[in-house]
Amino acid sequence: MKNKRKFLFSAVMAALVLLYACGSGNSNKTEPSANAPQAGDLAFTVDTFSTFPPEIDGCSCYFSNDSLEFKQRQYIYMNNLGKTSFVKINDSLVKFTQTGREEIDSLNVKETYKSKGYEMAVHIKHIGKNGYETWLNTGTITLTDKNGNSVTKEFYGECGC
Repeated sequence: MKNKRKFLFSAVMAALVLLYACGSGNSNKTEPSANAPQAGDLAFTVDTFSTFPPEIDGCSCYFSNDSLEFKQRQYIYMNNLGKTSFVKINDSLVKFTQTGREEIDSLNVKETYKSKGYEMAVHIKHIGKNGYETWLNTGTITLTDKNGNSVTKEFYGECGC
C-alpha cells in the first residue's frame, strides 16, 4: 500500500510538472500590440541603386552594403565629394545636402547631411588605396526620419576621381 501511494504521488507530481511545463510556454506569449512594428512594416528601408545621378560626375564616393555588391555596382550611397549625397529610401532616390564635416583623425571622418524628411550621419574610415586616385573605405551610415525612426547600415566602398 505504501508503494502504491509513492507511485501515485510520483505520477501526480510528474503530471503536474508536465502540465506546468507545457502551459508555461504558452503563458509567456503575448499578442502583438497595435502600435508595435510588424514584420514588413518598417518605417523605411535603404535600397540599392546602380545608376549615378547627374549631380555625381567626376570625383565622388560610392558605397555598397559589402564588397560583393560593390563589385556588382549596387550602391546604397553616393556623393560628389562636395555637399550633395544620394541614398535610395523606400525605392526613391533622396538627395541630401551636407550640414557638417569633422575630421576625427587621419583615417576617420564624420559627415552630416539633411534632406526634407531625413537626417544622415556618415562615419567613414579610410582603409587603403585602391588605385592611382581612389581609396577604399568602410564605415556606417545612420539615417533618421522626422519621427525619430533610424536605420544604421555598414558599408564598403570607394572615393576618388
